[in-house]
Amino acid sequence: MKQTLILMLILLFAAGPAIAQDEDDYRPNRRQRGGGIVGGGGGVTPTWFFLNTQNLNTALAEKGFPQLSEDGLFMFGGHGYAYILLIPNLRLGGMGFGGTLEERRDFGGLYQSTRLEVGAGGVTIEYVIPFGRFHVALGGMIGGGSYTLTMTQAENTDKTWGGLFPSDLGSNPRGRHELERSFLAWQPGLTLEYEVHPFVILGLTGGWYGSSGGEWRLDDQFDMTEMPDFDFDGGFVRLGLTVGLFLGEN
Repeated sequence: MKQTLILMLILLFAAGPAIAQDEDDYRPNRRQRGGGIVGGGGGVTPTWFFLNTQNLNTALAEKGFPQLSEDGLFMFGGHGYAYILLIPNLRLGGMGFGGTLEERRDFGGLYQSTRLEVGAGGVTIEYVIPFGRFHVALGGMIGGGSYTLTMTQAENTDKTWGGLFPSDLGSNPRGRHELERSFLAWQPGLTLEYEVHPFVILGLTGGWYGSSGGEWRLDDQFDMTEMPDFDFDGGFVRLGLTVGLFLGEN
């Protein structure tokens, strides 16, 4: 996953010198006067989210569960947008993405796992400032998402159907609980883009991933109280490959 990000980053910065020699021939054939950039497209968005897991790991350690990586989370998704003709160089669209962190261990014959799933999506709005083939876009996303924390504990042995859900719960350490919280999400960011071709744009976005609101639910059935404030918010770096049709001014 990291290799994918590195490869797209290399392509982004290598594309300019590789095709600069035909810039004079390229622009007059694809540009039209007035109205700013015209067009739209869609593509993929690999993202590295600097997920804040410090508070969560403190709470997991208190319960004796595996702690998650603090290096970040790879997320993958898609996006699409179109330029609004009424306001030159303003584009509207949408995006969605998700990723998972998981740690497992065998602790004295007891299997334990911690799994955190993050997913979000929403509407994007950006204002684009073109400099020839290079673009600078200011804006972001607003929408919603969810965190799902799954904690599993069981003897590390083969299981039988008859042994599931024993009547004497107090004498059995087996258990799996899923905690979920829905939230309002926002992502302000700055994007640098390069038009490799009238149909292809590579972009690099940096910004902040924020979330607020929503209550934790246990096993999609019970309200949870006295939950720690995990505060997962953090920065992100996203690469974008957009395929479509893009025209603009001379």
